[in-house]
Amino acid sequence: MSVFKIYDKQMYLNRAMDLLKSNNATDHIYACLELRFCIEAIVYQKLLHGIDGLPNSIIETWQPNKALRMLSEFDSLTGANCVVEINLSNAKEPPKDDWLFLGEQKLPPVRWLNKTYNKLGSFLHLVEPKKAAFVDSTDVRSAALTIAEQLKEYINTNFLISIKGVDIQKCPVCEQDIAFSLLKAKDGEVRKCSNNRCGALFSVKVDKTNNKVTFNCKTYDIKCQCCNEDIVIPELTIRNLDVFGCSSCGSKYIPRGNYEFALLPKKS
Repeated sequence: MSVFKIYDKQMYLNRAMDLLKSNNATDHIYACLELRFCIEAIVYQKLLHGIDGLPNSIIETWQPNKALRMLSEFDSLTGANCVVEINLSNAKEPPKDDWLFLGEQKLPPVRWLNKTYNKLGSFLHLVEPKKAAFVDSTDVRSAALTIAEQLKEYINTNFLISIKGVDIQKCPVCEQDIAFSLLKAKDGEVRKCSNNRCGALFSVKVDKTNNKVTFNCKTYDIKCQCCNEDIVIPELTIRNLDVFGCSSCGSKYIPRGNYEFALLPKKS
């Protein structure tokens, strides 16, 4: 089945627009939910289109804003607006004329997507007590209508660029799957784990011959004093003297370091 049938972004937008025609403030809240569904449909269409290259551990756990950010890291064309044209000319240099239009991919900018998705989500919760007296239901409707109009740009296009050349490795610390573009990975570069709870830094080793990417990360391994399970601590955590925890029992630790300095003699 087509990804455009599985996630029907037009259907969610239509539902939201119908709800926003109502004068009932509750309907406006449900419209925000439908708009979030619309955003999810836009992003998940893109993910499903390249599902052969992505592990389930990534597809099943990434939220729309994180998913699109991940796609952008693979290739600037996988998560951006672009027009695709072909030319049947055999010339060595690209011709100026006679290009045939194939399609246009339109995807929301990651920054806008993140801000909008969170804003819609804020309308789905009860207002904090200190703000309750100042809430205006028309603000929700106005904001939702603006977002709905902005989303229309990404509804009327069903053209997607596939993801190719993706390599999957596990973070050396938290073992979360991390997807890399083989074309963009640079030997020796430093990357940060995409798991916010981990944040480990690791160096990238690129094997061009076998099209493989491996990670190297310096860690300190200790036993938890409460449950005796292993705790893997990234080197940067120790350097910064940051608090770290046991993933098994939740116990918290803080490293302690003694630093000294000495004046170097001047060169004669």
